[in-house]
Amino acid sequence: MSEAIKKPGRQPESYTPKEMPEIMRMAEQAQREDAYPEEFILPDKSTKVPSGVKHYGPAYAIFSNEFAHLLDYAGQGYGFIFHDDGIWCKDRNYTIAEIFTGHATQPACMKLSEEEKTAFWHTMGFPSCRKYYADPASENYMGKAEMREAIKHALCTLGQPVIVPRDDMFTGSIVIGYKDDGDVLVHYRYLPYFMDMENNAQPKTAEFTDWYRADTKLFVAGKREKSMPLDEIYREGTRLIYTHLAENIRGGKKRYYDEWEAFLRMGKDEMIAEVKRTKTAPGGEHDPFEGEESGERVWRFICAAHENTWCIMAEARYYVMYFFRQMKEYYPGLKRGLDQLDKHFFYTQNIMGARYNKEVGDPIKPEVFAKKSVRRRMARCVRRFRRADARGLALTEKLLERMGT
Repeated sequence: MSEAIKKPGRQPESYTPKEMPEIMRMAEQAQREDAYPEEFILPDKSTKVPSGVKHYGPAYAIFSNEFAHLLDYAGQGYGFIFHDDGIWCKDRNYTIAEIFTGHATQPACMKLSEEEKTAFWHTMGFPSCRKYYADPASENYMGKAEMREAIKHALCTLGQPVIVPRDDMFTGSIVIGYKDDGDVLVHYRYLPYFMDMENNAQPKTAEFTDWYRADTKLFVAGKREKSMPLDEIYREGTRLIYTHLAENIRGGKKRYYDEWEAFLRMGKDEMIAEVKRTKTAPGGEHDPFEGEESGERVWRFICAAHENTWCIMAEARYYVMYFFRQMKEYYPGLKRGLDQLDKHFFYTQNIMGARYNKEVGDPIKPEVFAKKSVRRRMARCVRRFRRADARGLALTEKLLERMGT
């Protein structure tokens, strides 16, 4: 589930004074006026999870966790919801990120683009958010010393966590502090929930010295200029669910369901040939296929690409369901329609989480996935999934009519 780093066109390897990012000018000025401490941990303003709560999530989408953790830790978030006999908590910020980016309504396993992520931060009131890269070929390149100063400035002066993604924290984290003058970064996150975990509801910290590498990137959210009230968030989120599902069912994205289903209905040799031709495996989340095109290697790629498909898609529709479930508190007059949507998307996420998943197991069993009869049943699940999304679109349209939107 690691996220590929976007690498824009090549630029000079160092800044001229004219090209220096605004955050570096601010950092230099702050350093002159009041030197940063040797080590610093940003004060924690996050929502406190009661000791009896055992589980956080499930929440595996990297970007949505980064957003949720940053807002919550900075005391700018929308809080948690505690339920299921007090055992579970859900971060409302995570749900909002899943809905507003369209990740929860994707027609197949699709990654968010950098443009989609930036647009979401802007919508949430952060118009000056910026990304910087350790890759000298990047448009926004930063050397280690510069990046270290930018991180210290964001933490010490702006009073805000930053994001420095790590592949070994595959569900996302934020940086809340540093030690040794910035040579050590302190990361904060919630451990991902797995079925056999006793407790993952208390956040964890970890320290890293190897944080600056060729693929390192830094995200600074910047000053928040506005904050949407929750009633407006639920109204706008409903519009977005309708817009995204309409694009899936009636627009250009409907092909993703078709390609996913058609791929599963192919014979194994046909699937291998298709991946060699297109360098992709429809339905699965993955980077493009590269390297030796032996049949065995391509088949391993196909299996790996489909390893988490059921989980990603089940979680996506779960958070559509959960969005409507949360919304009832703010729109009690729409309870009947919201109940319908709640129940419908519970059914939709189960198509992936219960039916599709049981065919090949978790982790995927390649010898089982190789059976055409198994893949045929999985293809039927994809068809049901598409029909369920069409039904979800119709129910959302009715809800918007009742809202007068």
